[in-house]
Amino acid sequence: MISRHDFADGSNQLAKVIKSADVIVNLAGASVLQRWSEKNKKEIITSRVNTTKLLVKAVQQNLPDHCPQVFISASAIGIYESNKSHDEYSNELGSDFLASVCKEWESATTELEQIDLRLCTIRIGIVLGTKGGSLKKMLPIFESGLGGKISTGNQAFSFIHCLDFCRAIRHLIMSHKSEGVYNFVSPEPSTNYLFTKALSENLHRPAFFTIPEFALKIVYGQASTMLTTGARVLPKRLLDEGFWFQFPDISSAIADLVNKGELISSVKTLD
Repeated sequence: MISRHDFADGSNQLAKVIKSADVIVNLAGASVLQRWSEKNKKEIITSRVNTTKLLVKAVQQNLPDHCPQVFISASAIGIYESNKSHDEYSNELGSDFLASVCKEWESATTELEQIDLRLCTIRIGIVLGTKGGSLKKMLPIFESGLGGKISTGNQAFSFIHCLDFCRAIRHLIMSHKSEGVYNFVSPEPSTNYLFTKALSENLHRPAFFTIPEFALKIVYGQASTMLTTGARVLPKRLLDEGFWFQFPDISSAIADLVNKGELISSVKTLD
């Protein structure tokens, strides 16, 4: 585990920490669901781009004595143009703030392409889990019967169950032919309305409310577009490599998370 102190001490310290690592998984990044003030924008960018650049530099400093076998670096499906369908071969990338962050984030690893290691860039959708993220914040609201869809509810909701996320990471580590861009989303994208319906039904609570777009703009400003728009993203490359999703649709994902109330931790469940 790499700590924040390791990053604060620069690439020399990082090089020492990762010197014997065969696998590096870089998921660092500040929350994007906050008002995009100039200060917050800077934090969102630097927490992703600068940390990635430091890790890349640390890998380079350890050459030729040691090189990891695989470097897995996070990105997000926010790189794609909203309101369209995409797989990993899509060239229709967005032009808003989130897309620009993702492009710069991914560009931070380009120097690793010249090194003999497997570089995997994972474009992550909405990760659903009860221990953190958006679902943890929504559960108390829905449990109190105050939940509801956002705006029209028709916006795409490309998600992945947290367990499938971990299994997909392991797939990339164990599959020696895996490299390049991968979409970390379920094979059956949902909508905000269907997500709301599944959550309310499993909690046995009504969800009659509609959160208007203007209310979200008051709270989040430009960042509200993350909630009112979305892209329909597919995990073509994972499926082509034979990866199977334990929770391929929103109904099975929500049912598991709500009814169990905790993440599955047994290693056996990953097989």
